[in-house]
Order: sequence, then C-alpha cells, then structure tokens
Amino acid sequence: VSDIQAGETAVYKMSFDEFPQLSESYGSVRVNVAGIPSASNQIVVTRMPGNQFYAVSSKCTHRGVAVDPFKKGKGLYCRAHGSQFDVDGRVVRGPARSALKSYSTSYDGGESVSVEFPDLGYTVNTSMLQTIAGDRLLLSFETIAGMEYTVALSSHLGDEDISFVKFATTKDGPINSS
Repeated sequence: VSDIQAGETAVYKMSFDEFPQLSESYGSVRVNVAGIPSASNQIVVTRMPGNQFYAVSSKCTHRGVAVDPFKKGKGLYCRAHGSQFDVDGRVVRGPARSALKSYSTSYDGGESVSVEFPDLGYTVNTSMLQTIAGDRLLLSFETIAGMEYTVALSSHLGDEDISFVKFATTKDGPINSS
C-alpha cells in the first residue's frame, strides 16, 4: 500500500451552541478555521432570513484587511478604507474592485451549518498494523477540530466506484465510526 495524495473538499461544521450568533437571522461571525491555508482561513459566516447561509473570505480584496461581520444596512465593512460588500461577497462600494471569495454552505435544518473548502491538498500515510483484533490498515493524517472525516474504499486510485467504510479511531478500538 502506498501513501495517498489528494485534493478533496474539507467541511467545517459550525454548531450554533459554539456560534450562537448564527441561530438568528442577520447573525454573523468572523472565525479562523484551523488547518485551512492561511490565505483563506478566516471567514465570515452569516445567516439571512429563510435559513440562507453565506460564507466568504474575511480578507478585503483592496488591501487584505479583515472585514467586520455582516450588519444589516451596512453589509460586510472594511474599516481600513471603507470598502463594503454584500452578504455574498459582491462589492457594494470601493475602493475594493473584486468580490470576496465565497464558499458553499449547507444547513442541517437544526443546530449547525457547514462550510466547504474545496481542493485542499493533504497527505495520508498508510501502513499495516497488527492488533489484538487482527491485521488492520493504519491511515495517518493530520486532523482538524470541527472537520468531519469519512473513509472511502475503491479497487483502483481514481476509481469512481467507491464505498464508504466504517473505521476505528484507535489501534484496538471498535470499527464503528463512519
């Protein structure tokens, strides 16, 4: 078995218990997402009426200063030079000329929203491991708090015919995570 290089979508799940601002319409929060490349690791997530969620980079496209969280009537505002952006990152007023980078969101209908960071590169190291439960394949990779992980199995690298498998999170633990 060889090491795997991949560029997948990372999903950052935000619980409303941890981010209570997002439990109400017009709630907005600026947050650093650990493990995401520094060019895009600080985002602003905003909840609008109708359970519409938006996530954009907080880095103003004029000079790179962080924009404030969304405020009704003001939008996303950069204090450095006065640029304003709509909730979806579009420029409302310059001097910024280009939109903030936006990210896909998904609402679980209850108590959390997830933000997707596409095309992130990572490395998974593999080795065979003998355990009390028998031989197992050890997958080693850096994890990020708040991220969800799945393990997919296919017969060939790049094969579209995959199946998701349960896994253990410790060497001799039960194979019950998915």
